[in-house]
Amino acid sequence: MNFISDDLNILGSSPEISRVRKAVKAAAKLHNHVLILGEVGSGRSFMAQAIHNISQGEDEEFVNIQCSAIGDTIDADEVFGESDGSGKSNGHLFKAGNGTIHLESIDRLSPDLQDRLYNFITTYTRRNGKNSKAISARIVASAEPALEEDARKRIFRFDLFQELGSFRIDVPPIRERRQDILLIFTHFLESFCKEFAKPVPTIPYAIFEEILEYDWPGNVEEIRNSVRNMVILSPDGELSPEFLPFHVRKNPLESLAASDLPTAVSQVEKFLIKRALARFEGNQSRAAKILQVSEAALRYKMKKYGLASAR
Repeated sequence: MNFISDDLNILGSSPEISRVRKAVKAAAKLHNHVLILGEVGSGRSFMAQAIHNISQGEDEEFVNIQCSAIGDTIDADEVFGESDGSGKSNGHLFKAGNGTIHLESIDRLSPDLQDRLYNFITTYTRRNGKNSKAISARIVASAEPALEEDARKRIFRFDLFQELGSFRIDVPPIRERRQDILLIFTHFLESFCKEFAKPVPTIPYAIFEEILEYDWPGNVEEIRNSVRNMVILSPDGELSPEFLPFHVRKNPLESLAASDLPTAVSQVEKFLIKRALARFEGNQSRAAKILQVSEAALRYKMKKYGLASAR
């Protein structure tokens, strides 16, 4: 997936993403480590890649390490390795040279691995713009926003959080920059139509309404997956909301939006009376009580709306 256009500008025109774009460009000019906080699917790893791509060390290695896998599918010794003091090591963290080490999901590290990482950073990496005795790679760490609170509560090692967060970028979720949704949706629509050799269709209003009202908990990644799903399932030249992998829960009164007030009130009254009568098997006394009206008023409305007399 590519969240970055050819000129390395991150997709979006909202003020929120404009601030992120400026921060990414600023981070690329610095020698500091960088901490990127954002929800899952918000594009954290692509922000890290963008920082690397537009920095002076773009020809150097970009080493991506999924922290949740360390100690599970990746042996910790393979990540940290050992150094003879000259920067030579077979550990993954030593392979970036003057490039970038992206530590993805840093919040998933165990306490022991947090200690080991802190020791590595303070011993071998560039600090405060100066090269250490071993390597000069920049570390870009990414995590969910809760990392900050975890650090303050000492659930996550606070000095490690401080060390990584000397320059910080907060990536807002899609629900906080809704004006970018259509742009991102259209970008992926054109991209997947090209990939699957399909004509690019217009976006029906029903879909337009759904995608703007939905909160996108999976953020940009979820938009991408949803568009891909629609392009694959929809007939050529058409898009249908039935192929969206979600459905926005509408307000139960949404269907009355086009009605005049007397009609809307009548429809609501009729619905509530029918439901109350059904609930109490037609017992008007109990239905009137739950509706907080008199039995005479209930019978009048039943006659008005053509509801069958009940026992």
